[in-house]
Amino acid sequence: MQTVQAHISVLVFPPFKRRVTARRLRRVVEAALTVGAGKLPPKVMGSEEQEVSLVIADDEALLELNRTYRGLDEVTDVLSFSPHHAGPYEGEEAPATSDDMDFPDFPDASDDASELGEVVVSYPQAKRQALQAKHLVALEVETLVVHGVLHLLGYDHAEPEEEREMFGLQDKALALVNTETDR
Repeated sequence: MQTVQAHISVLVFPPFKRRVTARRLRRVVEAALTVGAGKLPPKVMGSEEQEVSLVIADDEALLELNRTYRGLDEVTDVLSFSPHHAGPYEGEEAPATSDDMDFPDFPDASDDASELGEVVVSYPQAKRQALQAKHLVALEVETLVVHGVLHLLGYDHAEPEEEREMFGLQDKALALVNTETDR
């Protein structure tokens, strides 16, 4: 497997700081980048190190981001903001641009070609989904992080074939993280 070097910034909103560890989340992002490396944007492939930002936020942040950047007035579990792959906008008014995004106290996004983008996960939504699926919240958060990173790389699940590929890569990334942890 191709190794991907990445600078990974992690911001965890205060209420969730004791529920997740930045170190583990960085390993999850690295695993997703490794299994999804085949779709690294050409512009980024020549970069020595990619940059990814990850935010573990609350429902209110995801609701506002979803309204602003997707035109949907609902909480979602994960959003990905990539300078290389635009996601679908489903609102009736003109969408905001990624240049309008600003997270207080979070490193500014780089204009460098190595910038892969930002993934934002709602911890409360992940918790609700984990309870419904009857598995650990940590597994749900990690799954959403991998999912978001794969979207940054250009993977999607709109079509059945794409869905099989993307969800297969999610499973591989989570297995890779757990294998590394067992060492």
